[in-house]
Amino acid sequence: MVVSKQALSQATIKRIPVYYRTVKDLQQTGEKRVRSDRLSKLVHIAPATIRRDFSNFGDLGRSGYGYSVDLLAQVFGELLEVHSKEQMALVGCGNLGRALLTNNFRRNPDLSITMGFDTDPQLIGTTIAGVPIYDLAALSEKLRPSMHTAIVCVPSSAQAAVVRQLEAQNVTAILTFAPKPVPAKPTTTIRYIDLTSELQALLFVDHQKQVKRVSQG
Repeated sequence: MVVSKQALSQATIKRIPVYYRTVKDLQQTGEKRVRSDRLSKLVHIAPATIRRDFSNFGDLGRSGYGYSVDLLAQVFGELLEVHSKEQMALVGCGNLGRALLTNNFRRNPDLSITMGFDTDPQLIGTTIAGVPIYDLAALSEKLRPSMHTAIVCVPSSAQAAVVRQLEAQNVTAILTFAPKPVPAKPTTTIRYIDLTSELQALLFVDHQKQVKRVSQG
């Protein structure tokens, strides 16, 4: 039986999409089971961490056998609600926004950006990868009532104002690439992605591995 999302740590929650994507790839190749040591090499997460994460979801595997790929895909798919289609708005269609529109979650058909917003007159009224770009001033007019998720790719100085505009249209889930936290309603869930911090953390971990490798000779 799958546990409630509220019972999971934030670290585990962040790893679930990685697990899901990997086991779906294994499914595509026809693999039926996977051990934690092999999965560790695929996702670059320690085997002990994988086993601890998976223990939250009951009996997913057996000692000496590993984990059922189909069962893992089912459990993580249910947690991520992958069968529930989510249409999103994108605010900020510059270089980063354009890259997101071009990719547009092609590996997950249940996620899609269906409209973009910007203040640049050269972008307004155009389409990028088939997605129409509207004036941010028309957000209240263009945003569909069923849309409650948005991705924000604007400078930090504009982030607070954009978040207020989105909240006014009942958007409750916001992913932003401006890393500075901003005031938001208690009912709004915001996840900040700081690419600089992520890269620094990556380099730190890599440096530690190199030091350990040298010390072990």
